[in-house]
Amino acid sequence: MLSVVRPVAAGEVIEARDVGVVRLGVDDATQVVRAGQRDAVIGRRAVVPLVSGQLPAPGLVGDSAEFPPGGQALVVVGVEPGMLPAGLAAGQRIAVVPGVPPGGRTAADADARAPDPVLGVVNAVGRPESASGKGAVTVLVDAGAVRRVAEMSDPRVAVLSASVKAVS
Repeated sequence: MLSVVRPVAAGEVIEARDVGVVRLGVDDATQVVRAGQRDAVIGRRAVVPLVSGQLPAPGLVGDSAEFPPGGQALVVVGVEPGMLPAGLAAGQRIAVVPGVPPGGRTAADADARAPDPVLGVVNAVGRPESASGKGAVTVLVDAGAVRRVAEMSDPRVAVLSASVKAVS
């Protein structure tokens, strides 16, 4: 069977280096791509984000990505060096929260309520190319939260467990 060995963002073309062969016992009714069917995956697009260890089913690859799904949007969050959680990867649930503005908070800031965190799922992670560069985290969020993310000053990313439903 084929298994994803490197995360592949939705819309990206799947390359030979993105998949490997694993040996598993599965029911014949299970929708998986057999090792001999590599050509059904290689050179096609990921319809949804694929994470390492995932068995790519036939419906997860195609000629075009229908992603993000209706009611959701992809946003890119720039994260300062040293603020990108170690091991952050596609498929993880996160909260995007506003950071402290440069120069700290003012007395006026103390009276203003900080924007609510925005929950989402990591689609892709771009590590900083230099010590002074920002990392980029592409996040799938509810479409109604796009403006909140865009207006956040110095956003931070917090990794959540799968059981967390809300953050305050």
